[in-house]
Amino acid sequence: MKTAYISLLAVTATLSLAAHAAPTTFDEARADAAQRNYAAAHAASLSPLPAAPAIHVTDGETARLANAQANTRRAHDAHIEATLQAGNGIKEKPVKVTDTDSARAAATQSNQEDVLLADYEDYKDMVAQGAIQPIVASK
Repeated sequence: MKTAYISLLAVTATLSLAAHAAPTTFDEARADAAQRNYAAAHAASLSPLPAAPAIHVTDGETARLANAQANTRRAHDAHIEATLQAGNGIKEKPVKVTDTDSARAAATQSNQEDVLLADYEDYKDMVAQGAIQPIVASK
């Protein structure tokens, strides 16, 4: 009887811990999934793109696919370049504040620099951990 009681107590404790480890509402589950998706997308944005298979353009649909592939690569390369430049201290010319619109533009520029510096720190951490290879300038 005592063994059954101890077993039941262990099972109850395990189920109680498992219940609190999992999200209890749909909103919590959605927030957890969004956080995991963001972390994966952020890590992918800092690593080099793998070589994509060549798309042979034969019609309008394959032309759109090839164009989307080229645009994705250019956008990714531009993001990596901006991240590496920010990490190496290269900044854009500051926006001169003369009115409300230019003040918003200056604030946006400052926020973007902060984001790029944070991305650079994450990039350095990923390289140090061996998760990705350092990106070598191609130009």
